[in-house]
Amino acid sequence: MSSSTTKTVPIHFLCGTDEDAVKKAAADLVKNLAPDDAMNFETIDGRADTVDDAVRSISKVREAIMTLPFFGGGKLVWWKAVNFLDETGVGRHSSVKEALEALQPDLDKVDGDSVSLVISALGIHKGRAFSKALLKLAQAKYFDLPDLRKTSEDEIIFQIERRMKAAGLRPGPGAAERFFQATGIDTAAWASELEKLVCFAGEGTAELTEADVNKVISGSREVIIWDFCHAVLGCEAKQALAQLSALLAQDESEVGILILLAGQVRLAALAAVLRENKMLKLSRGSFTSAEVSPAGQAYLPRKKSGEPISTYALGQAAQRSQHRPARFWFRALALIYQAQRDMLTGESDKRRALELVVLEIVAG
Repeated sequence: MSSSTTKTVPIHFLCGTDEDAVKKAAADLVKNLAPDDAMNFETIDGRADTVDDAVRSISKVREAIMTLPFFGGGKLVWWKAVNFLDETGVGRHSSVKEALEALQPDLDKVDGDSVSLVISALGIHKGRAFSKALLKLAQAKYFDLPDLRKTSEDEIIFQIERRMKAAGLRPGPGAAERFFQATGIDTAAWASELEKLVCFAGEGTAELTEADVNKVISGSREVIIWDFCHAVLGCEAKQALAQLSALLAQDESEVGILILLAGQVRLAALAAVLRENKMLKLSRGSFTSAEVSPAGQAYLPRKKSGEPISTYALGQAAQRSQHRPARFWFRALALIYQAQRDMLTGESDKRRALELVVLEIVAG
């Protein structure tokens, strides 16, 4: 093995919901541990769509760690992207659990000298017998996505900015925010879209603008929904209707679109009430954020945990809708609720009702 500092660890286990981070950390580790002879390195695909796939993968790992190199030297086995160590998908099946438990005695024979094992996985159920045994033997590292219940959208956008900079890009105002609107916290999508942006803009070149990001990711469903709602809040008729047509062309439900719009209009109404009562202040940095006064916090909707909602979405709605008073947005909500009742009772053509309510709102 090429690294004397890590070769004595028999099993390395890397896992977490941040698939991109797990993939990168595992690849770096394998590169560090790779034996001089490429014939002594073996990769086993751990992705399984069926129970048979999972059982075959487990069997291949057993064979790999039990078959030592013919010409001696240390062997490295990488069990890559295993997706059945938890209670999702094929991992729920008893035959998979039994196959994993049958593998357990063979893991005890992995000594870190004649053979080493790297396991990268998408998740693990720590209560299983196999998982407990594995974690006792392995050096484990976890890479988890930020939990939006605990982490604000602002922090997610800061993380995206950091990843952009690490990729050699120089994000300007609104670039990371636009990226977030399209990808959420899907870090696998982050990696894919960042590669596209690097190809589009080039490393170390001019500042990456919001328009640049939009050119690369503008076709996604999430971006179209954002743009549609923002166009309605901004009373931009031409843009709103264009984005509505794009959503309908993707077979989005008219009722579903109306529900999403209702949520944004409610935020606009709330923002207007807070603004008119001097309880809301907007600030602009890399993205628009809302500062709500202590008195205004009482007006914010609550999550199931009892905490107020994130002010990120409120700030977005407030910035787009600030040219209209609260009473305008209350009327807009009434129009939406009426249209929704008509749709659900079958008293109107859904597409026509949706288009009419959008036009009434943007026309003011």
